[in-house]
Amino acid sequence: MGVEGQRNETVVRMAAAGGDRQRRCLYEVLDVERNATPDEIKQAFRKAALKWHPDKNADRLDEATEVFKEITNAHSILSDPNERAWYDSHREQILRGGDGTGEAGEGGEGVDLYEYFSSSCYSGYGDDEGGFYAVYRSVFEKIEELEKEDIGSDEYEAPPLFGDSTTPWTSGPGRFYTYYDGFSTRRAFAWCDMYNPNEAPNRQVKRAIEKENLKERNKGKRFFNEKVRRLAAWIKKRDPRQLAFMRQQEEEKSKKEEDKRLREIQHRQMREEAMKAEEDKEIEVDENMDDMYLEMELMQQLKGKKGKKKLQQLLAAKREQGASDQEHGEEEDVEEEEEDDDEEAAA
Repeated sequence: MGVEGQRNETVVRMAAAGGDRQRRCLYEVLDVERNATPDEIKQAFRKAALKWHPDKNADRLDEATEVFKEITNAHSILSDPNERAWYDSHREQILRGGDGTGEAGEGGEGVDLYEYFSSSCYSGYGDDEGGFYAVYRSVFEKIEELEKEDIGSDEYEAPPLFGDSTTPWTSGPGRFYTYYDGFSTRRAFAWCDMYNPNEAPNRQVKRAIEKENLKERNKGKRFFNEKVRRLAAWIKKRDPRQLAFMRQQEEEKSKKEEDKRLREIQHRQMREEAMKAEEDKEIEVDENMDDMYLEMELMQQLKGKKGKKKLQQLLAAKREQGASDQEHGEEEDVEEEEEDDDEEAAA
């Protein structure tokens, strides 16, 4: 490990032990350069995770747990192209804290959102104080409190609530994230003014000052809106309730696809059975048609003197066939009677 890597590990130890809680660059956490490739980030994460995994550090479990959490957070952000791009463009503000001007408290935005772009700001996914739900619920309650103070309670409309671990997705968190995905502040952002219009020497200068101040206010609003939306998206990605809802959606989708497949099989079998029944019916009709054609042909043959003679021959043959069948039947009856007599005699 180089000098830089040793320094980073020392800072990690201090942070994990509750000493220096300064924000650390995510690239420093993984000990990679800021232009590191995705593969280099992945390899650095695996190396650090292997070293700091709590299962491998029973003798310093608390420290390893905190460091592993920090490593995992750094990897989750830097391995996502969108989150990494946003982090890179706001890195200085995030490390410095505040709104980028050093005015995180009164007189500025009133809330420092950058510190919440890290899993180190909460402990576990419970509803207890310091847990995921309590921490982020309080953050957005603070945002809305500031909105309400600035615009007045008469015009204020409360947004959907963040809820807790038991809040159903569709009745709470789903609507919450939809709202903050398109969040737009209604605060004045007067602290962004560059000049004091009351100090203008004339009306023309005053209008110019007001125009310039309006640009700065709108710039501040856009910047704040982006942070709030990004934070909501960052939280949503890690919200266990969304993950559970997505699993439920996937299960329902799979069930619907399976039901559809079974219905298609059933319909196919019904069609095949119907087609077979239709084919059997056609065969029966064909056989009946054949008999009808034979009868019609026979009727044609029996017309005229020759037909009468042929009819007599057919009748004579039928009578002979009937007499032969009768005689054969009588012989079978006699044989059966003889067999019965033999059985009685034997008995």
